[in-house]
Amino acid sequence: MAAQIKHISHKLIDSLSDGVFSIALTLLGLDVVGVVSEVSHSDHLNAALLDHWPTFLSYALGFLVLFSMWYGYHALGQYVEGTNAHIVWNHGITMAWVALIPFGVALLAENLNTPNQKWGVFYFGVCLFGQFWTNVIAFPFIGFKFKINFTEDCPYPAKKLRKVLPILWGIGALWGIVLVPLALINSWLALIGFAIFVILQANPIKSYERIIPTLIKRV
Repeated sequence: MAAQIKHISHKLIDSLSDGVFSIALTLLGLDVVGVVSEVSHSDHLNAALLDHWPTFLSYALGFLVLFSMWYGYHALGQYVEGTNAHIVWNHGITMAWVALIPFGVALLAENLNTPNQKWGVFYFGVCLFGQFWTNVIAFPFIGFKFKINFTEDCPYPAKKLRKVLPILWGIGALWGIVLVPLALINSWLALIGFAIFVILQANPIKSYERIIPTLIKRV
């Protein structure tokens, strides 16, 4: 048998992803720190801080998005064993969207309560749901090669779980298909929808324990 280069360890993907999440979370705070100089020169500091409520609201929402993504990313990722080119690139595309979250948050912060609010909310939504859309679009082309192996301590049958993952991506994509265009009609309603979606992801282990067994029974 000809010698072959083995696929990279999944631990390397986790190391890279943690670094990307860390940098993205740090970038979120730059907009908040950026208001310090302006409000410090105001005669009424507390009133000036209040005027920047879009920045603080966007930061809070952005933090919830990124941290819940990191939490969910590792909640199932801890059971993945081994890699292949398709798994590596799937993670890479996810990291591309993670890196865009600070852009979406900054855009939201600058345009909340302005005439461009609907577009700020719209593009924040694109950044939020982009990973689900790209996964759903790519799966028909790489699905038959997207062979994920799970560790023996995985609580669900590996064969069933492989079928469930695309459904989970589809659920997220569907939320985005509904909510993102809604931003152009009623941006506040869309933003509330985004917040609800993020809050539902805040405890991914509980969400997975509720959703995955139900889906497994149907696949």
